[in-house]
This record gives sequence, C-alpha cells and structure tokens, in this order.
Amino acid sequence: MEPELFDPSRDPHADLAAARTAAAADGKDILLALGARWCPDCTAFEDWTHDPEVAELLQRKYHLVTVSVGTDRGQRDQNNDIDADFNHPIAGGIPSLSVLNPEGKIRFDSADGEFARARKMKPADLLEFLRFGR
Repeated sequence: MEPELFDPSRDPHADLAAARTAAAADGKDILLALGARWCPDCTAFEDWTHDPEVAELLQRKYHLVTVSVGTDRGQRDQNNDIDADFNHPIAGGIPSLSVLNPEGKIRFDSADGEFARARKMKPADLLEFLRFGR
C-alpha cells in the first residue's frame, strides 16, 4: 500500500533532503506539494497522482515531496517554516505546488492558488502545469 500524501507524521525536512540528494544524482526536478489530508482539493491532487499519464510523468521527471500544513480541518499551523522557505505558496490556497530544480531552488509555483479548486479540475490541468509552467 502506498503512503498517504500530506501525511502529518512525516518529516518534510528529511523528505526534502532525500529528494535533493536523489535529484542531484539523477537531474530530476522536485515537485513540492503543500496541503492537508482534510482538504478536498488536496485529496483530488492525490487522486491525480494515480492517473497513468500523471504517474508516468512524475516517475520520469520528478521527485514528489508532500508536506502537511495542518492536521485539523481548516488549520494551516504545521510546517510553517517550509511554507516560509518557499515564498509562502499556501497563501493562495492548498494544495500549492512548487517545482524546484535539483538544487532545491524554485523554478515556478502555483502561488496564485491555481490548484485551490482542484476538485473541479482534471489531471490534465496538472499535466499542463508540469509541462509548461505557469
């Protein structure tokens, strides 16, 4: 069974460090997703990761790191330092996505809240974002 995304018990600092190490070795980018288990738009994003086309693109080009921003419905009180380190992407809503280069620097992100309505979107919207940036 695959682990749940946005697992509040995970250590996002360790996950990011592991992704940076792997990215340095293989040249893939890092897809950093901040969200929460209680968020229906975040669970829509999680569902998209199981779409065959999305899963293939993620496997081929990205190291996915998900970070929980809160454990209770409506709360965004967890891992605020990660949010701050990446220019507060959750200000536009969650899930927020940042594509990082192998060194961990932001290439582009969804800081304008593009995915805060993910439950009304389709996997193709994520594919377009990942393929073409904003």
